[in-house]
Amino acid sequence: GPWQGQSREENVATFRGSEYLCYDLSQNPIQSSSDEITLSFKTWQRNGLILHTGKSADYVNLALKDGAVSLVINLGSGAFEAIVEPVNGKFNDNAWHDVMAEGRECPEVTISVDGILTTTGYTQEDYTMLGSDDFFYVGGSPSTADLPGSPLGVPKSLII
Repeated sequence: GPWQGQSREENVATFRGSEYLCYDLSQNPIQSSSDEITLSFKTWQRNGLILHTGKSADYVNLALKDGAVSLVINLGSGAFEAIVEPVNGKFNDNAWHDVMAEGRECPEVTISVDGILTTTGYTQEDYTMLGSDDFFYVGGSPSTADLPGSPLGVPKSLII
């Protein structure tokens, strides 16, 4: 993966149903024109929420859907969705999988899983800045009725 050979401290969280992490961004909002999210996860679940931030028409959602990694970005003018399907095997095999999603000052968004499987797409408007002063959820959410996906296994090494 993208971190092979690098020494780094691992921070691992395990979610077993109703647990999740929530970061309150109201005091230190995310305002970035060069966005990158990297993380590793492992799970047996075919469906689950990996992370979510934002609300209504301005959000980022990363989840497993039927064993594929799904990234949905809505910057207010309609949602962009990229799905990365496993070629051999599956992503819900309880092995570590590395995910990198990035957007850099244009409408292009790229998501890569395990450094090999990559999907690139475009948001419906010029991608200039993602802003979030809401909550950033990892591994689940307080209400799965409000956010897609159920809690997801074990994420680690989340970098935003």
